[in-house]
Amino acid sequence: MDNKETFMRYRGRIVGLVSAIIFSLLFLTVGLGYAIAITIFVLIGFLVGKWFDRDLDIGSYIEALFDRRR
Repeated sequence: MDNKETFMRYRGRIVGLVSAIIFSLLFLTVGLGYAIAITIFVLIGFLVGKWFDRDLDIGSYIEALFDRRR
């Protein structure tokens, strides 16, 4: 198995782990309030970037949010 296949198989875990490490470093250095504010601004920036790339499908996010699981 090469590196690309390994990353694709475990990408959710890898992204989650890296995100947790970054957030915990922010929390330890600037405090909880600032860490949450920085995280919110990063997410807003990510969504704006996806929107500019014309890759943002808000309808599918809303549909997934209110999708009732049976």
